[in-house]
Amino acid sequence: MSDDSFFREVSDELRQDKVKAVWTKFGTWIFAAVVLAVAITAGVVGWDRYRTAQANASGDSYLAALDLARDGKRDEAVVALEAIAADGYGAYPDLARMSIGGVLHEQDKPDEAVAAFDGVANDSGVPQPIRDMAAVRAAYILVDSGTLDDVRGRVERLTGDSEALRFPAREAIALAAWKAGDRETARQLFQQLLDDAGAPSGISGRARMMLEVIAASDPMAAAAAPVEPADTAAPGGEAADAAPATQPATDSDVIGGGTSQPASADTTSDDAPEPASAAAPVDETNSQAAPSSTPSQAVSEPAPAAGAN
Repeated sequence: MSDDSFFREVSDELRQDKVKAVWTKFGTWIFAAVVLAVAITAGVVGWDRYRTAQANASGDSYLAALDLARDGKRDEAVVALEAIAADGYGAYPDLARMSIGGVLHEQDKPDEAVAAFDGVANDSGVPQPIRDMAAVRAAYILVDSGTLDDVRGRVERLTGDSEALRFPAREAIALAAWKAGDRETARQLFQQLLDDAGAPSGISGRARMMLEVIAASDPMAAAAAPVEPADTAAPGGEAADAAPATQPATDSDVIGGGTSQPASADTTSDDAPEPASAAAPVDETNSQAAPSSTPSQAVSEPAPAAGAN
């Protein structure tokens, strides 16, 4: 046996002894750790599947409740939604509470609807986007059934330029201000919505319409509106229409017709000199025709003299 083979065998035995010592000392812990890792993995996978199943069940129940509301069975829909809000899973309880407010509003129960939305908006356990949406929904209802202060108290904080719901929040305040008679505040907010390129098309369209309504209902604008020209210029127009009728006949009319027509009674004193100057050709024409009548007068003149003799 060579020295190299001997040293190789000794090294292998030493490594095996070290491995056996480690396994003897930590083998139980290593096995337990592996079992624990497998158990944790199985638990996580099982929990995810359970959550998915629960969420699917809550989603199906939520859709069924919305179908009841669409079919006009609103009382049954409210009962189903309240069950989801109490025992649902995931975000469905919060969505069910929001839907309860919407169904109550459809039932013409504004106070109960506002209370439902306020309950969601004031719940710190609800995600902030849902709370903000609930505040906006309550503000829209209060535009009709509340005051301007009620609307401001719910969505004033959402009107900042960095807020995602700033456009509906500003619209709700503008509508409440217009209803309260504060036309200037309403006009400024609607103009701001109209000028903002990021505003949704529906909101900007309603803002344009409301600006037109405000302008039409403003008493100062109505008083300053110009009067139709046709109403004030009617007498002058009649005189202008009558003016061509008072023009004198032309030279050709005189020659062809023999004499000029007399001036109309509506002719003003300022037009009087024109007929006089226009009638001058009549005398000239008569004077040119005079020689044709002179011989007849000369022939008829001796007749009395012959009768006398």
